[in-house]
Amino acid sequence: MESEKSTFAVLFVAQKGKCNAAGKAPVMARISVNGERVHLATRVYVDPAKWQSKEGRVLGKTLEDKAASDQLDAYRTRIHNTFNDLFKRGEPITAERIKRSITSQTSEIKRLLQLFDSFNEDYRKLVGIETTHKTHSRYLLTRRKLAEFIQAQYRVSDISLTEINPKFINDFYLYLRTSEPSNSHNYHMKMIQRVRTVYNVAKDNGWVLTDPFSSFKIRMEETHRECLTGEELALLRDKKLVSERLERVRDMFIFSCYTGLAYTDLEHLQKSDIVRGEDGKFWIDRARIKTGNEFSVPLFDIPLAILQRYANRTTSGKLLAIPTNQKVNDYLKEIAAVCGIEKPLTFHIARHTFATTVTLENGVPIETVSKMLGHNSIKTTQIYARITASKIAHDMAELATKLNPAPAVQAAVGW
Repeated sequence: MESEKSTFAVLFVAQKGKCNAAGKAPVMARISVNGERVHLATRVYVDPAKWQSKEGRVLGKTLEDKAASDQLDAYRTRIHNTFNDLFKRGEPITAERIKRSITSQTSEIKRLLQLFDSFNEDYRKLVGIETTHKTHSRYLLTRRKLAEFIQAQYRVSDISLTEINPKFINDFYLYLRTSEPSNSHNYHMKMIQRVRTVYNVAKDNGWVLTDPFSSFKIRMEETHRECLTGEELALLRDKKLVSERLERVRDMFIFSCYTGLAYTDLEHLQKSDIVRGEDGKFWIDRARIKTGNEFSVPLFDIPLAILQRYANRTTSGKLLAIPTNQKVNDYLKEIAAVCGIEKPLTFHIARHTFATTVTLENGVPIETVSKMLGHNSIKTTQIYARITASKIAHDMAELATKLNPAPAVQAAVGW
């Protein structure tokens, strides 16, 4: 066949006479088939001083240089794959035909915000099945911030996926940090993570070939995870509240302190989730709504009494009726003020309290705590749980009884 006699070559050429305002030269892909040549714009820009004409690649060790090399390697692979597809189908192969095929593929590539809208619509359909309204709202917020950035930075309403490079990501992060200085580093890193998740859809569908996020390091700063001490937990648990509204929210919070349930898991708790364990006692056995991870946690007397107190008060099949998360957190601030607790009480603090004060401080192994919280790994549990001074004192007291068999020695010291 004619295709079997084809000679084929790909070479990248930096157009040093057409540098942009930043002094970077555009790189063209030269495709040769049987002496016929065509050129394709790669949308890759390089430092002319680092360009190796013979090898057709950039010489450099910076993240920007590496990203350019990766993009060119991916583009070369794309051209070769197009050639191979034509060869396998036994079709005539010309340089112009390869160019038209690649140009046709490129025309299918979506724009970033267009892709984000499509992703958010699909994600919305999973709310209540595999995800929550809260998580969906975070993707909507990220899309809004991204639109603000694109308008401010490029003065356009959207941007092509092919224009997303490491500099775009870096600039977006700087925009977030400077436009929202009151929000934390981790808050903005999670926004970058969500943009990467959406971008990966384009990568998985073959609309883009490169990964600009590979050179952007997403690092989370260690944060302080607030929880209640044993004394504060007892104070909150036993406090007499005159408002039924506050009392209900307090009870839901205490229920979570002794079970580790997140708000959305407590909100969706059903009678079928309560089972008798091998020990003959009641357990909560279900999957976390956020992650789908299975977890089992025993129902101690306190949370069991709360379940019994509010039994048959809902008509939806759920065991516990609870206001919205926002209202709950507002009510918890009232409750904290009444109890004299100065910590900024939110519902999620109950989960931290279960991890630290209720379980780890009482000697429950971290592997067991991790399983009860429904975590993928112990590393996640270590973030939630912190070793407190009381835990250290308790452990050292036990060690002292082993190392100091004669307490009279301590009494004899005259300090």
